[in-house]
Amino acid sequence: MKKLLIFFFVLIPMIFLSRAALGEARQAESILVISDTHLTGNAAAHAAMLEAAAQAARGRDAVLLLGDNTNNTHAEEHALVLKWAEEIKQDSGCAVYILPGNHDYSAHLGPEEFKAQYGAYGWNQAFSRDPATASCAVMTAGGTCLVLLDTNQYDASRFVQPDGGIGPETLKWLQEVLKSLPDGTPVIACGHHPILPRERNRRTPGALALVQVLRAYSVGLYLCGHDHGFAAMEQDGLRQITVGQPQAYPGWAGVIEKTDGGFLWHTERIYDEQSDFFLSLRSTSEALARDMAAGSLAPTAYADDEGAIQWFVSAFMQFSGGEMTEASCAALLSDENCQKWREAETRTVVKEWIIGLLENCPESIREIAVPRSQKKSP
Repeated sequence: MKKLLIFFFVLIPMIFLSRAALGEARQAESILVISDTHLTGNAAAHAAMLEAAAQAARGRDAVLLLGDNTNNTHAEEHALVLKWAEEIKQDSGCAVYILPGNHDYSAHLGPEEFKAQYGAYGWNQAFSRDPATASCAVMTAGGTCLVLLDTNQYDASRFVQPDGGIGPETLKWLQEVLKSLPDGTPVIACGHHPILPRERNRRTPGALALVQVLRAYSVGLYLCGHDHGFAAMEQDGLRQITVGQPQAYPGWAGVIEKTDGGFLWHTERIYDEQSDFFLSLRSTSEALARDMAAGSLAPTAYADDEGAIQWFVSAFMQFSGGEMTEASCAALLSDENCQKWREAETRTVVKEWIIGLLENCPESIREIAVPRSQKKSP
């Protein structure tokens, strides 16, 4: 009789819990992804972006903020981030996860202070926490493991390196987390700093080792910010998606949808394209492109050449707006004004960057199907 009671009160609930967990892991879910809001203490200056992003959060299962949430890590800036996050939770009923960027740390606010302030947005819900940093791992309601990595290099003198870093203690902790997950668990790794391409590995200490750990456990998706622009690349099975600023042209946020086949990424414009705010974003971006072009051409034979300047503006806007295709790249490369840039006497970063983009047509960032990214034991 005693064994029978154990069966009913222990084994039967475990069976139902296992079935529930399996069902949960199959649930579709939608996560809104935002990075680099760089909030200042002037709430009015950010009102349009904060409201648009909050509207975009409605109907989502979670919102993920990828760091550089503040601009100067002042107390009033962190207070604005926390107020906004709480309003999203209350209005949308979704989970909010926040990780730190290099602009969120200072001599007065490091990992311990971040965990104390932002504990309700990841750390307190985590099933595993890194003793060395503010990194943690959470399981979403839909059964996805989000690894929230603190990719900041924060040394004993409390100086934050702009390009970040991942220490050996954090890598060891990450390996233990991934090893503990059941095979087949959907996993998304998230950090503020990009870790691809290989050139980035040299600028961010520990980045190459992080790439190797993710690949070893078949984690195929890494989300990041820091670069203030949308981009995607894949190297040897690891897909990195970089999320741009929502307050800059083209006014996008990112969305990750979990499906039966893996993950589907797409961008979502969060402003009305006819609104004054959106039009101001576009005009600001065009003005920036013109300044970049004019500055690069100033010491060349094509200084003040309107055709060459406008060519660069067109290429820049197509890239930043995610509108580059093989046909549009070919058209820009065959334009006579492209030849002016090739002949320009100076070898500027801008020149090499834009022509390099066109010659290697970038992958569209608007929609990307990411194959099933599930942890497997190495």
